[in-house]
Amino acid sequence: MSIEKIGPNKWRIKVCVRVPNKDNPVKKQETFKGTKTEADIRKSEIIKEIRSKKQASRSLKLTNFGAALDIYADKKNKTSAPDISRIKKLKNDLGDISLAQFADRFEIYLQELKITPTYRGNLPTGATINRIIEIVRAVFNLLAALDLIDKNPITKARFPKAIQKPRDRFLTEEECLRLLNAIRKHRSYLLPFVEYNLSVPCRKGELINARREQYNQVSNTIYIPDSKAGIPIHKPVPDHLKEYFRNIPANCPYLFYRQDSEGNFYPLGDCRKAWKFCLEKAGLKNVRIHDLRHISATKLYEAGNPERVIMDIAGWQTPMLSTYRHKDSFKSAKSIRFNASRETVKNSNLVSSN
Repeated sequence: MSIEKIGPNKWRIKVCVRVPNKDNPVKKQETFKGTKTEADIRKSEIIKEIRSKKQASRSLKLTNFGAALDIYADKKNKTSAPDISRIKKLKNDLGDISLAQFADRFEIYLQELKITPTYRGNLPTGATINRIIEIVRAVFNLLAALDLIDKNPITKARFPKAIQKPRDRFLTEEECLRLLNAIRKHRSYLLPFVEYNLSVPCRKGELINARREQYNQVSNTIYIPDSKAGIPIHKPVPDHLKEYFRNIPANCPYLFYRQDSEGNFYPLGDCRKAWKFCLEKAGLKNVRIHDLRHISATKLYEAGNPERVIMDIAGWQTPMLSTYRHKDSFKSAKSIRFNASRETVKNSNLVSSN
């Protein structure tokens, strides 16, 4: 430990403190302005801060990976519903594993997971595997930041990213018509919800519990106060759905709803079973509600809307059309231009001559 003068009333304070249960001492350096006496006092304060931080860290109970997940859940401010489910599954599957043995057991767990079909009957995608690795890595990063462990064993070298193949399920106009007809006939309460999602990129969670006061009849928009990106979004309402939104029953508190035989209103909730039933009636396979987001984004782009506009209403903070826009090389091949039009060449020559 030392205090080095580096200027008039300016000091460089260096401390090196050994703490229990840690192999290497904790080092810290700080630049301080003041007298030599004040610098000595500040050095003592830094040492106390380091030791008190270690004491606070040791007070956290860390017996196994399940306890680590509890700490992570407590410290993390916001977690999406899918991640809550993943954390719960990780705790059920690996919660009893000690931290010393965890990396080896997690490697085996991922190998088994990759060959285990999901509830849909498909193998987990690369994106699903990667998200599980990201969560576990984040848990150990937090433990390291709290000085509960020396280093994160979930390294990128040992646990590399799985290959991700983006979904590109798109519905033709004929398939959309079959789907809407099946919904209209068998689960009509889903029709406005599906029609809206086919027009505007949305997440299911943004709409299934949306309240009627979120619709602004003057601006003809739906306000989403808390999106996944953590920012509020205003979503437009297409002309063909204006009548629906403006005629929601006065005693219904929801934008999208279902009604029982007694006239009581309920939010759509998890409409997965109704969706699957309508898909079967329409003769469609491998279509998820989230795919409608992909379809509507493509339609908006092909209608000539700027990418920035689509990003804003979809709630994307980074360009996402490369992922969400349907790739149709045949349509692109028909619309490609090899030579500039005469008017473009003429204008270009005028610019060059000036």
